[in-house]
Amino acid sequence: MKTEKFKGEIESAYGKPLAEKLKFNGEYEAFTIPDSAKETTLTITTPDGADVITDAVTFGMVYDAVNNKRKAKARQKAMNAALDEAGIEKPTMEDPQVQLQTIIKALVASGRSKEQATELAETTLGVKVAR
Repeated sequence: MKTEKFKGEIESAYGKPLAEKLKFNGEYEAFTIPDSAKETTLTITTPDGADVITDAVTFGMVYDAVNNKRKAKARQKAMNAALDEAGIEKPTMEDPQVQLQTIIKALVASGRSKEQATELAETTLGVKVAR
C-alpha cells in the first residue's frame, strides 16, 4: 500500500455558493499492483440469478475501483472537516427556512403554483422566505 495525497477547493455547500472558497487536503491508503499484473483478466463465476459479466475484467480495473472508493471516502471526510472548521453546518429540519422550503416543494408537487405554495407555507409557519 502507499499513501496518496489530494487537495481541492469547495465553492458551494448544501446547495449554496460560499462567500470564499474553502481549501482542503487529505490522504488515503491506496492498494498497489505491479504493472505486469494490471492487465491480467479475472475469471468470474457469477452467482445464480446475477447478470453474467461479458466484458473482460482485469485486476487493474478492480484495484482502480477500490482505490477510487477509498479516495472518495477520504475526500468527503476532508471536505466535511473543512466545512466544520469554517463553521458551515448542514441545514436540518430544525431550521425554519428548511421547513418552509420542504412544505413549498410538497405543495408544488401536489399541483399548486409556486406563488400559492409559498403564500400558504409562509402563513402556516409564520415565516417568510429568506431572499
